[in-house]
Formats: sequence, C-alpha cells, structure tokens
Amino acid sequence: MVSRATTGDPVPTSPHASDDHWEDVEDIENHPRPFTLTPSSSGSVRVGISSPRKRRFVQTRTTYIASPARKPALPPTPKKTKLNRKGVAQEEIIGHAVQGASFTLRYVFSILSIAIRLLRIPLALLAFLWLLALIVGRISLTLRVAFGPLCYVPGLYGSRFCNPPPRAIAGVEQPRWADYPKLVDIQSTTFEHLLDGSVGGSGLALEIKKAEMATTDLATLVRISNLKSRDMLSDTLGEFVEDAKKTGRDLQKLSSKIGGAVDSIMAINDHALHSIEAEQSKPPTIMSLYGLIPWSAQKALNDVVAHTFGEAMGVLASSMQRLILEAEVNIANLDKLEERLMTIHDLVSREDLSLSSAKSELLADLWTKLGGNKKKLRGFESHLDLLKNLSLYRKKALAHVVASLQALNTLSSDMEDIRERVAAPELMGPSIPIQVHMKSIKSGLERLKDGRVRAKKLEEDTVRRILGIGETSG
Repeated sequence: MVSRATTGDPVPTSPHASDDHWEDVEDIENHPRPFTLTPSSSGSVRVGISSPRKRRFVQTRTTYIASPARKPALPPTPKKTKLNRKGVAQEEIIGHAVQGASFTLRYVFSILSIAIRLLRIPLALLAFLWLLALIVGRISLTLRVAFGPLCYVPGLYGSRFCNPPPRAIAGVEQPRWADYPKLVDIQSTTFEHLLDGSVGGSGLALEIKKAEMATTDLATLVRISNLKSRDMLSDTLGEFVEDAKKTGRDLQKLSSKIGGAVDSIMAINDHALHSIEAEQSKPPTIMSLYGLIPWSAQKALNDVVAHTFGEAMGVLASSMQRLILEAEVNIANLDKLEERLMTIHDLVSREDLSLSSAKSELLADLWTKLGGNKKKLRGFESHLDLLKNLSLYRKKALAHVVASLQALNTLSSDMEDIRERVAAPELMGPSIPIQVHMKSIKSGLERLKDGRVRAKKLEEDTVRRILGIGETSG
C-alpha cells in the first residue's frame, strides 16, 4: 500500500480500510509537502464544506501525492551548456566589435573636428588672398591708368606694374595639346622644297648681276651713239640697271632668309627636344607639389610639351611671315624689271624699226647695232649672250619666287589648320605619346640638317659654274 502511494497514483479510501492505512493517509495529509487537487477533488472539497461530516472522511477524496523521485525528462545537461556557451561567445564578439567600431568612429570624428577647427584660419587666409587677387585682376587696368604718373619716378619705370605682360595675339589661341608629328612633317616638306629652290635663286641672282653689268656697258654705248632719243634711252637703261641690281640683291636675300629660317626652326626644335627630355628625366621631390600628387608629373610633362609646341609654332609663323614678305618684294621687283624692258622696247622701236620686235632679244640686237661688231668691243662677246638671256633670267627668277611664295602660302594654310586643332580641348584631338613627339622632332631635325647640307653643296657648285671657277682651274 505504501509503494502505491509513492508512485503518485490516486489512493482511494473506504470504510473497509485497515488502521494502518488510515494512519498512513493521515500521516500523508499531515506531511508538510504541498499537494495539488484535481477538478474532481476540488468539487468534493466544496461538498465537504457544505457537509462537515463528509469532510471528516478522508477516504472520499482522491489524493495525489507528488513523488520527489519522479521528474520530467530533460535534454542532456552537458550539450545544453555547450550550446549556451557558444551563443554567449558570439554575442560577446558582436558586442565588442560594435563597441570598437563606434569608439573608432567617435575618435576619428573628434580628430577631424579638431583639424577642421584649426584649419579655419589658413582656409580663411587662402580665401582672402584668392578674393584679393580676383579683385586686383579685375581693376588692374584701372589701377595702371590711375597710378600711371608714378611710372615716371626713377626706379619704377622698369617694374612689372609699369610694364604689363604682353597680351596674346588677337584671334590666336594658345595650344592646349601638341601635334609634333604633323608640324615636323610640314616643316620638313616645305623647307626641303624651299632649300632646293634657293639654290636656283642664288644662281639666278648671279646671272642677273652679270646681265646688269652688260646693260651698264650698253647704256654707255647708247649715250655715245647717234640715236635721236639716246639720252632718254640711256636714262631708262640706267634705271633698268638699278632695278636689276635691286632684284639680284633681293633674290640673294630671299635665299639667305630661307636658310636662316631653317636654322631657327632647327634651333627651336632642338630646344624643345632637350626641354622634354629634361622634364622627363627630372625625379619628383617631396618638397615639390608634383612629388605629393602622383598624376601631376605627367601633367607637368604634357604642359612642357604643349609650351614648347607653342614656341615652335610661333617661330615657324614668324619665319614664314618674313619669307612671304620677302617673296612679295621679289615679285614686285621682277614685275618692275619687266616694265623697264617694255619701256626700253618702245623707245628702241620708235628709233629704228629694223631692230627685233621681240623683247627677249631687244638688248642683244641693240648691242649688235651699236658696236658689237667693232674691234674695240670684241672682248665683250659674252655681253651679247647675257643681254640675249636677260629676259630668260627674269622669267626663271619670277618662276622661282612664285613657286617659293606658293609653298609658303601652303605652309601658312597648314599651320592655320594645326593651330585650330591644337587650340581645341585635348579630348577632341588624338592622344599622342611623349615618345612619339620626341621621335618626330629628332627625325625632323635630321631631315632639315641633311637638306641644309645638300643645298649648301649645290649652291657652291652653282656659283662655281656661273663664275667659271671650275672651268678655269681645269
């Protein structure tokens, strides 16, 4: 009976129970441990309260005795503890990471806030200087006009305030990027042609000089002749000699200026090449701004290339303008020489209709008529050929000058095209590596140098041939 009570099963009581059983139930009821009642038992309790006599009979209640030895099934204790430890460790790691990140952010923010507060004065100073420069730049012209009388004070005349920087040429924009391959190509092509033509120009200048001397002798013969208009014809021949002299000098000057232009272009190209090489080999330093900014070194090199390209364009443009003016002067001289020949032809035609009507043979016929067959003039047989070919020399010289002028005008058009392209932003033009620029400059220098040497040698041979130096020595 006691074993059944310990299992937790309900123990019914009845009048037939023994005294031991009654004592056991009474002992259990008097036990201090708590017990629970089922709904049925609670109902029996309420009946007991209404009837005191029923309350005394304990056996009418169903009593549940909690057994301390019997417990509900639980998961294994070691596994649960291990899982709890893992969860706690992960939560601790996450918590510490969040705390560390928040502390780092607060620390960095505090440093930046202090740095920004300390930078207020330098930034304010830089903003002040920038605004001051902007204002001064806007009113610089007004200040120069207002304080212009101060430039007469000794010591201030040569200052930058009294000598403002030169402005850019109107309508000409500075290059933003360089195109040395195209520039060197047109330089080499044009000046090789001009150098080859300058050799013929120098030879023609000598031929015209010799014809000028023959015309001077012819003017002397006219002055002592029996021609009716000998004075007028002699004066006209004298003017023709002066024009021929000026034409020969200008032809020689044109050839010299072509050589000088080639030398100037070679010098500026050599300067550009050495400037680019020096900038490329310059190591960045910590003290310079380019050493702190990695991409600034390439930008500085591109700026040097663009600057030297602008200088090369400027030298080429100025040389080309001088050559064009010189060619125009030569064309004017040759046209004037032609007008003099026409005047002489008119005078001689009125004097003697038996002379040749061709202007190219006019002076030669006049020389023959006035004394070319006399014994005292037989030592001047070459004058007849010179006078006969004078018109031919003039035509050749005119063709040479016109061809040179045409080449210069073509060069001018090509330069305008290059100037317009390089004045546009770099994104609109091709990206040319620095090595390509340097290689183009080197090849252009070699071509111009070879052309200069070849033209000089040909010029020497031409002069020797015209003066008869080679024939005399041989």
